[in-house]
Amino acid sequence: MRFCFLDIETVLLKIDNNIVIEYLMDHKITKEMRTFNPHYARIICICLKFSDEQETKVFFNEDEIYLLNEFWNTIKLNTRDVVFVTHNGYGFDVPFINMRSFLNEIHIPFYLNLNKWKMDVSNHFDTMIFLSQGGIFTNMPLNLLAEMHDMSVKDTILGNEIDKCFNNREHDKIIEKCKNDVELLEKIFHKLCINYRKNKF
Repeated sequence: MRFCFLDIETVLLKIDNNIVIEYLMDHKITKEMRTFNPHYARIICICLKFSDEQETKVFFNEDEIYLLNEFWNTIKLNTRDVVFVTHNGYGFDVPFINMRSFLNEIHIPFYLNLNKWKMDVSNHFDTMIFLSQGGIFTNMPLNLLAEMHDMSVKDTILGNEIDKCFNNREHDKIIEKCKNDVELLEKIFHKLCINYRKNKF
């Protein structure tokens, strides 16, 4: 069995429609909140790290349709005996990828499980759900988990700086953050979760 670690980065869509702008203001939907909603934001970076490969695959492109097609073409070739691992992938990464694909009329050739009650025996394992025991305990971000368990954490930009870096064309910083999150996710999974996941088979 192989594991594939996945993470995405998003930026805000440009909104010119006054009715939409007024709605966002009236409902106090902040820019930070919008980056987690696929109707108000888009994907600019996806990173994948397969457990049997040294290098992290990076998909970065300002053209989201091109990026998503590249991503799905890679996924399509790597679905056999693979469990995808995310951190909050049930609540963010995977549904966000799916919805942006739907909105861009891109065919989804392979579905990752989004039913957390079947996570133990599915093709998608979410470390956040596991480590919070389904929400019983407080969800912890990757960096904090790493610090708690004495793992080295690289100094990268914060999630709320992605949009600013993108507008300043500091794409390398965005890629570095996404890669770092995937590699950190792999370390956390192997240290805290892998024995539990393997015992389910």
